[in-house]
Amino acid sequence: MRILVTGRAIPTQSDRCTGQQLAEGFRQAGHDCVFYGCFYGQPHSFLGAKEAQDQEFDLVIVTEMNDGMAAYEPLFNYHKLRNVPRLYWDFDVSYHPEVSLRRAGTISYDGYLVGNALFVEEFAKRFSRPSFFLPYACSPQIHRRKPEIPKKNVLGFIGSMTPERKALLGDVHCVQGVFGEDLIDATNELFFMVHVNQDACKGLVPGRPWETAGCGTNLLMDRASYEDFKPFIPDDLDDAVLCFDEASEIKALMEKYAFNYNYLELEESGRRLMDYMHHYHSYRKRAEEIVKWARDRGIV
Repeated sequence: MRILVTGRAIPTQSDRCTGQQLAEGFRQAGHDCVFYGCFYGQPHSFLGAKEAQDQEFDLVIVTEMNDGMAAYEPLFNYHKLRNVPRLYWDFDVSYHPEVSLRRAGTISYDGYLVGNALFVEEFAKRFSRPSFFLPYACSPQIHRRKPEIPKKNVLGFIGSMTPERKALLGDVHCVQGVFGEDLIDATNELFFMVHVNQDACKGLVPGRPWETAGCGTNLLMDRASYEDFKPFIPDDLDDAVLCFDEASEIKALMEKYAFNYNYLELEESGRRLMDYMHHYHSYRKRAEEIVKWARDRGIV
């Protein structure tokens, strides 16, 4: 199929936004896919604008972050796109549900892909269209183990440091302000990434755990995040995805691995987690799931 994916474009990271990774997943799955990106209030000024106007497509997928970007209505004014089947993927509905649902209703869609399992039924009821749970994923060509980078920290956190996180993490190695390949390198240096989702949006697994696992790094997750992520992981990877409830458990894990521990075991559990992610939770896999779901419902 010829597919058009739209979404947020990141000019400084040409392959890193979620929509672009999904588009590459479609290409890896054997489809001819164009990514059309707009950036804040400048629709049609970035990637794929000419293709969106001049080519014919079998399916359009609008990806949405609900972060104040321009709406997508002008895209469908192009004559060749007016009658093309279209899907809407909201992967961030958890944070501002009413905003998400309102924006999802600004255009008529043939189906909805929903990033939070608890909102799938809400989309189906509100818009009387098929809805499907589609979480984030990883991109093996981006999120991968780099053997030239040695692991040197048992535990680490990468992200913004709020006062609450500082109090929780204590002496955990923390990195802020890294993006793109620098983020991949920083993740590769860790045996365990501490995932602290302060929003704790039930039903949502944000992007970072998928990406971390795709880099061959184990996860230590807060309880709410762990319970949402665990169903995606088989029992034989229990040693690669751990859970904590309070700061003392993070400290205890640091002490456990501080001395006289066989770190090859941690390398191996991370590798097994990576292999599983790359096989079952890549954007290629998500693309295949979307096509099958849409065909089964007669959308395409």
